[in-house]
Amino acid sequence: MHTTMGCLAARPGGDMEIEIKLYGNLGHYLSDGVNRFAFRKSVGEQTTVQEMMRELGVPEQIPIVVIVNGRRVERDYVFKDGDAVNVFRPTGGG
Repeated sequence: MHTTMGCLAARPGGDMEIEIKLYGNLGHYLSDGVNRFAFRKSVGEQTTVQEMMRELGVPEQIPIVVIVNGRRVERDYVFKDGDAVNVFRPTGGG
């Protein structure tokens, strides 16, 4: 499977593909030449949000909100083939 960003460490059972959309300033953590908003990525089975964010270079101390297939998930969420992933920085207001 061809991907824009490469592949996380291989896991037994092969790779899956997910679609990732980064919002706000999160795109500046990506490599040059990568679409800074949306891209597809191969991930191994049992890959979590935390592992994917580490692979993308987003520091763990950066607070994020992750929505997968329209549902908020935590950093320990394990991806499934075809997941649509949206990652935001939390915002506040008044």
